[in-house]
Amino acid sequence: MIKCIHPLGSGEGWREEATGLHEREFIETRRHWLNKPVLHDTQGALNVMNLVEGDEAVVESPQGAFEPFVVHYAETFIIPANVGAYIVRPLDAKNERQLATLKAFVRASHSDR
Repeated sequence: MIKCIHPLGSGEGWREEATGLHEREFIETRRHWLNKPVLHDTQGALNVMNLVEGDEAVVESPQGAFEPFVVHYAETFIIPANVGAYIVRPLDAKNERQLATLKAFVRASHSDR
């Protein structure tokens, strides 16, 4: 089904949705809503992300794979496949406003082609 958004998971301060690309598409897209830090993992695939809701977020590596950086609304950023775990969090921890990111990556079943 095309353009069918459905929930994938949630926890304290976050929720994740599949954004509905057709299963035959080689790209997977996920939207994350957050107001607390969210741990992501590249799982060996390049991640392309965009801040689609909110003013600013910080992207950082728990292992120090890269220097933390700030992204602003509508900015796109890339996390290399070899980074593994990384965190996206609100810049202002006191701000209760929800942020949203859109993440795209090659589906595992298509990355071997």
